[in-house]
Order: sequence, then structure tokens, then C-alpha cells
Amino acid sequence: MRISPSNPRFLASTLALLATLVTASAASAEEPAPDAPVVPAKPRPFHVGLSGGVAYQTVRVSSVIPTQYMAATLGLHAGYSVNDKLMIGFELLSIEKDMGRAGPFSEFDPGLAPQAGCSDCQHPVGGWVKDTTAIFGTLGPRVEFTPFGKDGLYIGATAGLAWLWGVDSTYGFGGAGRLGYRLRIVDVVGVALEAGAQAQTFGGGNYTTAPFGMVLFRPYF
Repeated sequence: MRISPSNPRFLASTLALLATLVTASAASAEEPAPDAPVVPAKPRPFHVGLSGGVAYQTVRVSSVIPTQYMAATLGLHAGYSVNDKLMIGFELLSIEKDMGRAGPFSEFDPGLAPQAGCSDCQHPVGGWVKDTTAIFGTLGPRVEFTPFGKDGLYIGATAGLAWLWGVDSTYGFGGAGRLGYRLRIVDVVGVALEAGAQAQTFGGGNYTTAPFGMVLFRPYF
């Protein structure tokens, strides 16, 4: 039998084939493309950090008049993430305050300056330090625990060697405790706000305390 384009059977078969192709194409277009494989984030267990803020320090050491004052506090730390909740490392904390005294045998005072010289004082050979910067420092291990994951609310502590330079050279033991909130700006940079308190003891009843508030900046790598 000769197939002619005008043959009704030929036309019906052609139309049925076209309808099948159109339906298959539409169904294929509606099917979502397979999801690309998820690439896990690169682990960044190491970090360094810089912190700064304000402390209200109470000083009870023999070379300084008993006093309280506001002062800047700075910190530098580096560490390693053991897991999403625990970080360990080392930290250096410092509080600095300019101080002066009226005479070579006087105690240093962070808030007062002498109004007049001593008219009958005997000056020691070589002179004496009138103005200086007292540096209260602490260096030791730092631990952070984040109970709800790698970021968010955390608690932390630092403990180790303490020193007082400038008005004296004294060494002892110091530590700090903190509560803060940490978040990631991007995968490699984090910031945090924290509040806590530092304390130092130098023996013989000499000590310092300093509640503080700080802002922390921390790159990860």
C-alpha cells in the first residue's frame, strides 16, 4: 500500500507522534536539575585574636597609693579549636596606667601630681623616677567553652604568670574569667563582646582586681 501524506492514517500517526514528543519535552523541562554535591567548609581550627576595652582596677600594692581608677585593657591570644565547643590556647592581658609621685621615697599615685617641690629634701645621687607607666600583665593558658555550638554564648578563663612593671618589678599569679557572645562575620573572621574580671596576687597582701568589658576580633585559619 502506498503511503501518502494525505492518507488519514498517516496524518493520525504523525499527529500522535508529535503529541508524544511535546508531552515528553514538557515533562523533561519540569523535572528539577539534580542538586550539585555539597562541598563541606574547609576546617579552620587555628585562630589569633586581639581584644580591647575598659577596666575598673582596684590596686593594693605597696608601691602605689591604694586607689581605684578606669584604665584601658588590651589582650592578645592564639589558640586551637579542639571541637565545635572547646577552644584552648594562650593569652596575654595587660592594663596600663600613667602614675606620678612627689618624691623619691613616696608611693606612686595615678590621679595626683605634686603641686610644689620639696624645699629641704635631700636628692639621691642619680635622680629618681617621678612619672612612669604602670603595667599590670597576665600571661597563661586560655580556655573557651561554647555550649551551643562553635559560635554564640561562651564562657572562658585564663590563668598564669602575673607581673607589675613600671612602678616596681613584681611577679605573682593572675587570672581572668569571662562571659561573652561570639559570631562569625564571614567564615574566616569572628567578633565577640565579653565581660569579666581579672585578678592578680603578688604575695604579702598585695593584689589587684579589675572587672572589664572588651570587644574581641578573631581571624581563623
